[in-house]
Amino acid sequence: MACLKGCSTLMITLLLFWGGTFAHAQTQIPLATASNDDIAPPQLDANLEAELDRLLIEADSEQAMLEQMQELRQNLDDDTAPMSRVRLLSYIALSFTYLDQVDKAYDLIDKAEIIARDSGLPDAQAEVAATRILIKNIEGKLTEAYTLINTATVHLEQAQLPRVRYFANNLIGSIYLEKNNTERALEHLIAASTAVNETDDERTPIRRIFLKLRIAEIYNKQKLYEQAIEQIDSAEAIMNEAGLEAMYGPEITFLRAVTATEQGLYDQAFDIYSQLERDIKNDPDWGYMQTSVLNNLGDLAIRTKRFEAGIQVLQEALTLAVENNDVINEELIRFNLGFIDVHLGQYEQGLSAMRNVVEKARGKWSNSELEMLLGEYAEALTMASRHQQANAILTEQRQLRESVFNTELQKNVTELQNLYDSKDKAQQIELLQRQKELSDQLLENERQQQVILILGVVVALLLTALAFYLYRAAHRSNQALKQANAQLADQSLRDPLTGLLNRRAMQQELQRQEREQQPSNDAMVLLDIDYFKRINDHHGHSAGDEVIRAVAQRLLDVCRDNDKVIRWGGEEFLIYLKNTDKDALPRFVLRMLKAIAGKPIKTEKEELPVTATAGFISYPFADLNQAEMDWEATLQLVDKALYAGKVHGRNQAWGIVSLNVPFAQAHQVLDTDLAKAIEQNLVSAITLHGPRHNT
Repeated sequence: MACLKGCSTLMITLLLFWGGTFAHAQTQIPLATASNDDIAPPQLDANLEAELDRLLIEADSEQAMLEQMQELRQNLDDDTAPMSRVRLLSYIALSFTYLDQVDKAYDLIDKAEIIARDSGLPDAQAEVAATRILIKNIEGKLTEAYTLINTATVHLEQAQLPRVRYFANNLIGSIYLEKNNTERALEHLIAASTAVNETDDERTPIRRIFLKLRIAEIYNKQKLYEQAIEQIDSAEAIMNEAGLEAMYGPEITFLRAVTATEQGLYDQAFDIYSQLERDIKNDPDWGYMQTSVLNNLGDLAIRTKRFEAGIQVLQEALTLAVENNDVINEELIRFNLGFIDVHLGQYEQGLSAMRNVVEKARGKWSNSELEMLLGEYAEALTMASRHQQANAILTEQRQLRESVFNTELQKNVTELQNLYDSKDKAQQIELLQRQKELSDQLLENERQQQVILILGVVVALLLTALAFYLYRAAHRSNQALKQANAQLADQSLRDPLTGLLNRRAMQQELQRQEREQQPSNDAMVLLDIDYFKRINDHHGHSAGDEVIRAVAQRLLDVCRDNDKVIRWGGEEFLIYLKNTDKDALPRFVLRMLKAIAGKPIKTEKEELPVTATAGFISYPFADLNQAEMDWEATLQLVDKALYAGKVHGRNQAWGIVSLNVPFAQAHQVLDTDLAKAIEQNLVSAITLHGPRHNT
């Protein structure tokens, strides 16, 4: 991402993702198809919005911006427009995040969420949800950020402000891009572009360029190089017209070189990188890019077998990476240097260097990044005649590729449709041929009335049989298509590892219940496998997968047929119990803890003792209605109970069993501090302990 001269990291993020208050346009095109015609844009506090816009431009550091925003916060009152209050609190939370005060950031975004929820404004709720995603991303918790996307998009469908729609869609698109889901990324980036096109201020060109470069990256991933170059050219034209060369010139040039490399135009890429390296070498605003440029020059040297030149430029890049504590680039450079050693016949030294990088990348890099790394490592092993090891690495690479590029289902549907079309055309040709043969027969026997009569009967029978055959064939094909579509729909709602329902399926079910206002006497249990990261780190991810599958089965074994067991994410499960007596709920939870910890889980190599920690609650809680506590708020509360169980030793379950005061008195404390709510006897909780030892 380009760096703005004189701006801090927070300034860059806010300007590119949020910007100032966009002028509201009459025509708006949301990402979803839901109509917003009957929803008025939220009211704003003009003075506060103007002050925030000013700070984005004039503040010279995160600390300075935080101090000034805290002063603005002192002047807030209940009459301040909720949308503007949410924006200010979101900015302060983000500022705390960049200053490594994450606890304060979450505390503040929780307060902003209460304001947004009470206001009922889709824009405010979308902004809070997107800000929470951005905080997770800044922390490096990309997977957690990814799981929060649905919460943001639900509100984004009805958002009115171009600023909010731009920010949220741009951020979500970037998350999808990191997760290699290029189709969804492109969808959201186009929606962000639509929002930008409804604005006309001094930052509009900056946002347009930023989006075009991200879209160009997607086209590169899809190997649509002409479209990528078209986006880069368009971004450059906007840059030149707006006089933004200092802000975006090196980034656009870098992306041109990447595109040329992907196209196999190595000489062209080499010239572009070489010129770019000379241009930014002494530029303080772009010096951080020099390591990447040099590393890519080294990569080009490997591709063109200019190994001595590659060693020289990579050593220079390595020195810079170490000086700047650029860990990722340092590992990539060491990997490339090891690859050169392998090319030069120094197998042990080169493979050792490459292997070290691969081991560090496992579990830390994204699947798509690791998949590319494994491909080159397998190539090096093959060059060194380590074929068995190469095969193992290629198998791992293939598994990663399948998880990243999961297109097999779409391929099956396409093949099925093609098969149906082919059969249909063949049947039509066969029918025409038979009709021609029959016509010839009729002409040839025209004078023989008796034969004509017989042939007429025969033709009628043949046509009837043929029509019946065509009907049966078409019916079978349609049934096969319906079955395939049903399977696809089911698979989109199920976790591929365990076969359980996934988060999306449960969200749809709970939203449906809320819309239909179905009476219920249900319960929620949120469960997390204890020390799961330790299992992955010590025993491998395959053992971790076996543990997840085994825990899923044990949960299914203790649940009734009408209960729902959901893989909520990672090692976390949600059990939704239908028509459950409140007094029976603790007994069920205790039985569940015993089922998980009762005996070790057998993996391919060994038996592993496993325990779990849970939170549980009746739903609706304390007979509260949806306006007071909906399913999302209930789930957040049970998540706090789960966290309390972890803090107090794991292998236990914390249950919130009663509300002891009116909800209006308790809800603010409940939203922020469960332990405090229990301590003040606002609610009552019980703790259930799992078995002490596995048997």
